[in-house]
Formats: sequence, C-alpha cells, structure tokens
Amino acid sequence: MTKTDIYNTDYTKLNHAYIEICDTYKKLAEAPDADEEVLMVLASILQVFNPTLDKIKSEMTVKTRFKDSDAPVDKEIGANGEVIFHPKFC
Repeated sequence: MTKTDIYNTDYTKLNHAYIEICDTYKKLAEAPDADEEVLMVLASILQVFNPTLDKIKSEMTVKTRFKDSDAPVDKEIGANGEVIFHPKFC
C-alpha cells in the first residue's frame, strides 16, 4: 500500500479525530477546573495536526466529502493563539 492509498482511505478518520480533539478542547476550556497542562497539550496537537491534514488532503487522489462551495470554514482562535478550523461536511 502506498502513502497515497493510505491517505485516501484514512483521511476522513483522521479529520474526524481532529474534530473530536477540538470539541474536547473547547469543552475543557470552559470547565472551571480545567487542567492547563492538558489544554496546552491538546492545543499543541491541534496546531500541528491541522497543517498535516492539509498536506495529506493535498496528496490524495480521491475527493473528500468536504464541501468547498459552501460558506467559508468556521474558524476560531484558541486560548493559546492557535487557529482552530471547523470544516462543514455533507
């Protein structure tokens, strides 16, 4: 199996994992007893994971279910200044 084959089959799973991490981060950030160390690690993961997903997507040979024609991707600035993207899926 080539890297492109793996990208084609696993991109959606990786992207969903990113969204789950992002959702957990947002919930934890609102908790009154949030652990700053955990928040910092999750923010770091998101900051590194996002451009990696972009690179994987750019090398895929199949289309994703991502709808580029809809409204722009929602994005927010996280607690540590990272940009968090929320793509819209079908």
